[in-house]
Amino acid sequence: MTEQTLDDHLTRYLGNGTRATDVDGVEIWRHERPEYVSFATHGLSGQPITAVYPQELVCSVEHGQDGAGLYLVQATLEIVQENRRGVVNNQVIRNDQPLLADTDITGVLVCGHPYLDDFDVIFGADRKVLVELMTLIPLTSTEVALSIRNGVDAVLDHLEDTDAPLLNIQRTSTT
Repeated sequence: MTEQTLDDHLTRYLGNGTRATDVDGVEIWRHERPEYVSFATHGLSGQPITAVYPQELVCSVEHGQDGAGLYLVQATLEIVQENRRGVVNNQVIRNDQPLLADTDITGVLVCGHPYLDDFDVIFGADRKVLVELMTLIPLTSTEVALSIRNGVDAVLDHLEDTDAPLLNIQRTSTT
């Protein structure tokens, strides 16, 4: 896959992007749409990590919450690079204290993007998967606890049932 293919896909779905930072050879870009901003890795898919398919990380947040989105992508990227292992869909990465100051966000759910259809996979001309886009959804401490107690499916059902504002890192628990 070419870098241009990734750039074109991310721009099409997430809006125009600009490079925000670099973590050990992987760039993190900021993309903007009218509804929200997103941070996405550019280059993780070329790293030697164990994963079903090459992958990139994405986190979308409300406007004005850029620091949080960038931090969640950067922290997850550092975990992936340290372990040389990618993330998987429906994985909850948790912390025993808030990940973001003055919030109740203590973890992230790795899943498909909640607001973008046909975004999560970049296919080649032969329908072969080139890259899987792994979206990070911030989770509150109560949602993380629900995932521990009842599993990830319970959290997914809960988030859908309550129509939680998934892009707002200031949200409170909906349980």
